[in-house]
Amino acid sequence: MKTEEDDEFERIEMESGWRKRQIEQSELCSNYGGFCKKEWVGLTAEDMKDPRTHNFDFIHGARWAEEILKERNT
Repeated sequence: MKTEEDDEFERIEMESGWRKRQIEQSELCSNYGGFCKKEWVGLTAEDMKDPRTHNFDFIHGARWAEEILKERNT
């Protein structure tokens, strides 16, 4: 039995295009054997402006880790 809440959810879903995007994403993922490939997004200069990162050893370590992760995720 469908409730008013179900109808409202479906209306919002249709208006937002959420279901369509989910289907498109699902189809995209199936092209990669079920795994979605996402563009690598690394650290930016803005990320390093955090006061907790004003240590060159930390920054060098972060860049080192970023390179390893980038290789593993491509």
